Amino acid sequence: MARLSLALLATLGTQALALTISRRTPISSIAAAEWDAFNATVSGRLRNGEPMLAPCYTHYNGEAQKPDQAQCANLQKNGGDLTFATGQFGYYMQSQWGACQTTGDSCTFGAIRPDLLTPILDKCEQGSVPTKYVEVRSVEDVQRTMVFAGENNLRLVIKNTGHDYQGRSSAPDSLALWMHNLQPAIELNKDFIPDGCSESSGDSITFGAGAQFESIYQFVEARGYRIVGGSAVTVGAAGGWITGGGHSILSNELGLGVDNVQQLKAVLPNGKHVTANRCQNQDLFFALRGGGGGTFGVITEMTSRVYPKKETQFVQMLFTNLLPVQQRRLMDILVENAEKWAEDGWGGYINSFSLGTQIFIATPLLTHDEAVESMKPLAKFATVFNLGIVKVSTTENFREGLEGFVQTEELGISPGSAWALSSRIVKRESFAADKREQLSNIMSDFLNVQQNPLEGSLQILSICLTMPTIYSKNMPESDLPGGPGHAAIAPHWRDAIWQVLHFRSYDGSIDNPEVVTKIAQRAHDVMEPLRAFTPGSGAYINEADPWEPDHINSFWGQENYARLLKIKREVDPNNLLMVHKGVGWDENDGRFSCYPDVQQ
Repeated sequence: MARLSLALLATLGTQALALTISRRTPISSIAAAEWDAFNATVSGRLRNGEPMLAPCYTHYNGEAQKPDQAQCANLQKNGGDLTFATGQFGYYMQSQWGACQTTGDSCTFGAIRPDLLTPILDKCEQGSVPTKYVEVRSVEDVQRTMVFAGENNLRLVIKNTGHDYQGRSSAPDSLALWMHNLQPAIELNKDFIPDGCSESSGDSITFGAGAQFESIYQFVEARGYRIVGGSAVTVGAAGGWITGGGHSILSNELGLGVDNVQQLKAVLPNGKHVTANRCQNQDLFFALRGGGGGTFGVITEMTSRVYPKKETQFVQMLFTNLLPVQQRRLMDILVENAEKWAEDGWGGYINSFSLGTQIFIATPLLTHDEAVESMKPLAKFATVFNLGIVKVSTTENFREGLEGFVQTEELGISPGSAWALSSRIVKRESFAADKREQLSNIMSDFLNVQQNPLEGSLQILSICLTMPTIYSKNMPESDLPGGPGHAAIAPHWRDAIWQVLHFRSYDGSIDNPEVVTKIAQRAHDVMEPLRAFTPGSGAYINEADPWEPDHINSFWGQENYARLLKIKREVDPNNLLMVHKGVGWDENDGRFSCYPDVQQ
C-alpha cells in the first residue's frame, strides 16, 4: 500500500476507515445452533450479558421476571465496593455507559443505597451492555472469539473492569471479550530480556490482562519493589490504562506506564498471537502504547519495569468550608508553585468542590525535611486561614501511602454513579509569570459554573500532578521519536505540568435523554476557556471528553496519527476493533447511536 502524505491523511481523517465495512450483523440473527457450536470452542464460557442490577428488577427487557432477592441484597450491599463491582460483567464505573443515553434505556439504582423503589417503579433495559460475552480464561478464547466475530461481522467489545470515561467497553447489540479473569500468577523477572533482544531491560514483572493494580502492588511490595501504577487500585493494568498512556503518582520520576512497558503479547484481529517489544513488532508496540484501548489487538500479557522501594513523602489534607476568597488564594498558590513542585518530584491529585479542597500528593525525591520546606506555601495558607496543619508523612510502602486517597476515592462510587467530564493537559509554558493570573482566573471559574439543581449534579475540579516532568528530560534515546521504543502518546505529554479535569457527577437513575445530554454538554462547554488558553496542547485519551474537538492532535499529534492509521490498516483491514472517535472509528459501527448529541 502506498504511503499517504500527512496532509492527505489529515484531510481524510476518520473517513478513510469508514469505507471498509458495512453495518454490523445483529446478534439475534445468528442462529442458536451457531452460538452453541461457537460456545463449544470456548469451553462453554459464552454467556448472556446483562446489566449488573438486572436481578433486582421486576421487569427486564420488556418481560416480567421474579427478582432474585438474595442476589439483589448482595448487590445493594456490595455494589459500591469496587473490588466486588469490577468482578461483575455488567458493571460500569460510570453507569451511563451501561445505558443507551439517547433512548433512556438503562438499568441502574439511585445514588443512595439501599434503593428499594427504583427496581419496582422503573424497568431494566439492556442499554449498551453487550448482549453476549465470552468469559476469557485463555489466549485461545480470545483467538476463537475474534475469528467468530470477524466471520459473522459482529460488533466486538473488549472489556476488563469497566473503568472507562469514554464508553469504549460497551456497545449495544454486541459480543464482548471479558478479560477480567485472565489472571495467571504474576512473575518476577530479574534482569528481564525481552523476546528477540540480547540485553536485559532491568527487573520486571509479567502479568495477565485481568490483573488489577491492587494485586500488582501487593506482589511488588512484598518483594521490595515499587511500580508505576494507577491510584484506582481496581484498574486493569494491561487494558485501557496502558493503551491510553497510563499516568501515576510516580510518573514525574519514573515516567508513564507506556515508558515502563518492556513487552506486550496480544491477539490480532486475524487471531494471531504475537509478541511486541523494542526488538520485534515495533509498530505494534508503538500502537499498543497510547493508540487507544482495544483498537489494534487484545493484550493478553504485559511485562513492566519495577524499581527498588524508596522512601516517599506523602501529604494528605482536606480543607473544608472554604470561602470564595480562600479558594482563590489557594488556586493562586497552586499555580505559583506548580513548576517548583514539579521539579521537587511531587505527584498526585488536588480535588476541589464548592466547599472545600482535598490535597493528596507525594514525592520520592525529597527527604522529610526537604518536603516540609517545599510545602511551606501550603502550610502558610493553612495557618493564615486557621485550616489546620499540613502534615508530611514518610513511608517506603507506596500502597500504604496511597490508602487514604483510595478510601476517599471509593466513597464517591456506587452502582448509581454517573460522571460527565472534560479535561486538558496544561504545559509548562502556561505557568509563565505573565500568564499565571489568567490561568488562576480560569481555574477559579471552574468552581463557579452555575449548576441546575434538577440535574442533581456535583461539580469537581481535579488537578492531576501526574505528568512525566522530570522523566521526560532524561528519556532513553531508544524511546524518542523514531526510536524502537517510541510510544503513540502526543508530544505535549513531555512538557506538561498538570492535567485538569472537570467532573459533573449525577444520579445515574436520571435517564431522561434531554437531561443527560445537557449534563454532558455543560461538562464539555466548561473546558472551553482552558482549551483556548492552551493552544497546541491536548487531553489524555483515557480521561478525555468523548467529544474532544480536535481528538487527533489532542490524543496523538498528526505524525503519530498517520503512523497509527497505517498500522490499523495492516493489522485490522476490516475494522473488527473499533472503539472511539479516532483510529478505527467507523460511522456504521452503531455504538455512537447511544452517545448524547453533544455540540462541539
